Amino acid sequence: MKKGLLLLFCLVFALSMSGCSNDNQGASGTEKNGEVQLKMWAHQGQPKEVDFYKKRIEEFNKEYKGKIHVKLDIIPSGAGHAYEDKINAAATSNGLPDVLDMDGPFVGNYAATGILAPIDDYVEKKDKQDFAKSIIQQGTYDGKLFALGAMESSVVVFYNKKLLKEAGIQAPESLDKAWTWDQFMDASKKLTKNNVHGLTMHMDLGVGEWLTYMGSVFVWSNGGLLLNEDNTKADGYVNGPKSVEAMNYVKDLFKSKVVSVSNGPTDFEEGKAAMMLGGVWLIPGFEEYKNLEWGMTYLPYSKKKMSPSGSWAFGVSSQSKQPKEAAEVVKWMSNKDSVVEISKITGMPPARESAFKELPEYDKLPKKVIKDQVLNTAKARPATPAYPVLTAKFAEAFQAAALGQDVKKELDKAAKDTDRELERFKK
Repeated sequence: MKKGLLLLFCLVFALSMSGCSNDNQGASGTEKNGEVQLKMWAHQGQPKEVDFYKKRIEEFNKEYKGKIHVKLDIIPSGAGHAYEDKINAAATSNGLPDVLDMDGPFVGNYAATGILAPIDDYVEKKDKQDFAKSIIQQGTYDGKLFALGAMESSVVVFYNKKLLKEAGIQAPESLDKAWTWDQFMDASKKLTKNNVHGLTMHMDLGVGEWLTYMGSVFVWSNGGLLLNEDNTKADGYVNGPKSVEAMNYVKDLFKSKVVSVSNGPTDFEEGKAAMMLGGVWLIPGFEEYKNLEWGMTYLPYSKKKMSPSGSWAFGVSSQSKQPKEAAEVVKWMSNKDSVVEISKITGMPPARESAFKELPEYDKLPKKVIKDQVLNTAKARPATPAYPVLTAKFAEAFQAAALGQDVKKELDKAAKDTDRELERFKK
């Protein structure tokens, strides 16, 4: 009998400890001496970025001492989507933290699947208006705001000053003088000679997010869309006439041999390509190439001047018991001071218009190009729960264009698979 009671006691104790352990892993929202205790996850980015997260949370805890305290956990990103997989697993086991960061394109998926809670009630209209429109667009799903970012991003045309001068080509120095697609094609052809390609588009990165991030601009600039305006339908949009025409322009770039599908990762830096469609995050790496004299100009356009955007953002989990306090953390991590600091650390453009005023390097070339695009031409990728499928299929279509294959056929596949995925989320 005693042995049975002992076993029963051990079983109850083990179960109770298990329950405590599970609660400890997720959102806390508890109070300790009147101070709300919150948990936050951030992905393990570059070392300087991680140091920024730690520093800003330490400063938050000092500022809100006695009111709110945040415990920050840096989560290894690992290979592929390891961080995102951890978030999804935590969502099903009630193990989400109060605050988490996420890559911009995942906001729609997390909002639709109930991982994120809306934060509209905690963000003042005046504060929202200070953010780049693309950041608000990125963080909005179904008319509600779910996330705010501290950084923006962009793709520009980098060019080799020496090679353009030798070819007698002057790169545009203002947004209103940006090259048209035809002018860009002509410049690329003139620059393609002596084993030097006129352009590189970083096809070495493979069939992944880069091809959607960079490639969707061709569709938007031609007046097309990846999804309809409310992001609920792909057929007739990602495979619509304007999208097909845009991808055929991409196809012509490769067919004209001004750009190679098998470029090396540093062809531009090594002088093997005269121009490059590249992310602004590449700029610090140019310092390693002492003979490279580089410039920057605006993305070419067809009917509309457009540029890609998006970066990591902060949101409140739906499992937080203290969403108001959790929203204070989101606002802190994306306030003007945070935005200016992370921009200085990473070299990425700030997410707020007011922050640009604290960063005078963006008032003159070459970085003025980035500012002009972020504030005037940037567009976020569609906020949709079907984004993982959409981006995978669009990237495959872009790769097909580069290889000279049937663009319409591949975009039809993208539309069909994306609409099938969207059906899963219809109310």
